[in-house]
Amino acid sequence: MSVFRAANTNSTRPRDPYPPHRPEELFPDGPTERINDRPRRRRWPVPLAVLLALLALTVAVVALLTARRAIDLARGAASRHVVPAAPAPVATRDRGYAVSYAQEPLRVQVGCSAVMYLDLDEPRANSAEQVSDLRYDSRCGGDAPRLTLGPGAAGGSHVENSDTDAAGCERAIRTSPIGPGAAVEVREGVVLCVLTAATPAEMVLVEITEVGRTGTAGMRATSWRSGG
Repeated sequence: MSVFRAANTNSTRPRDPYPPHRPEELFPDGPTERINDRPRRRRWPVPLAVLLALLALTVAVVALLTARRAIDLARGAASRHVVPAAPAPVATRDRGYAVSYAQEPLRVQVGCSAVMYLDLDEPRANSAEQVSDLRYDSRCGGDAPRLTLGPGAAGGSHVENSDTDAAGCERAIRTSPIGPGAAVEVREGVVLCVLTAATPAEMVLVEITEVGRTGTAGMRATSWRSGG
């Protein structure tokens, strides 16, 4: 009798230690979400940076204007406290002449039809006739007194400007001198240049400052000394 063996369902064949896996098991999908549901990032840093830049620029402009205002105020204060320049000393030279005296007052007081002599080298009113540089003649009856050159004067001229300097007087005496016997009326504002014959010579500017009653007059004289 033939014997047939049935297939053994309990086979002892070893199992595959690395069974195959499905793709979804190897790479599982993570949680999903809709794109529109993601929170949006805030974009505030850009406007804030612009605002800070404008604020810094404003502060810089204000500081610049404040500094400039302070500089202007300092300059104004300095200009108000500038010490004025000192006047020129009496010994200042003027084209070969040196100032010997300035704005020296002289006053004449004589009666009607009287004479007074003036020496401009000192200066002195009522000097001796022989050394006098100007002769003052008082008139009566309302006539103006007269000034003529005295024996001590080397030359003279009637000028228009009381600001005339030594060089201007020298030029006036050379170009428009007072001639022999000529006289100048004594009136307020009259200006004379007189060159004395002393050694060293004096160039004197004489201005009539006031004319009072008969025989009264005020003068002032400035003198430059030649070669001093």
